[in-house]
Amino acid sequence: MTAFYSVRILTKGFNQEVELDKKTFEKAHEPGQPMTITLIILGVASIYIGYVMKDLMIGPGVENVELIAKEGQHGIESEFIEG
Repeated sequence: MTAFYSVRILTKGFNQEVELDKKTFEKAHEPGQPMTITLIILGVASIYIGYVMKDLMIGPGVENVELIAKEGQHGIESEFIEG
């Protein structure tokens, strides 16, 4: 079901004719500098909040996670800090 809706949204978004009248189509433009600055601020803030809140979302001890690979065996080995 999800695959159906994913294909549908891609088809509607990229493979259809433009359904605007000529006047509206010619008035369309890229957002200006205020919108660009706002998006940059929001992007930086989301990265900062994600870094600060990583222990809440993933769990404590994330910085001690090491990937190991032993003869065809792949996994994650971690040592959690007791708090």
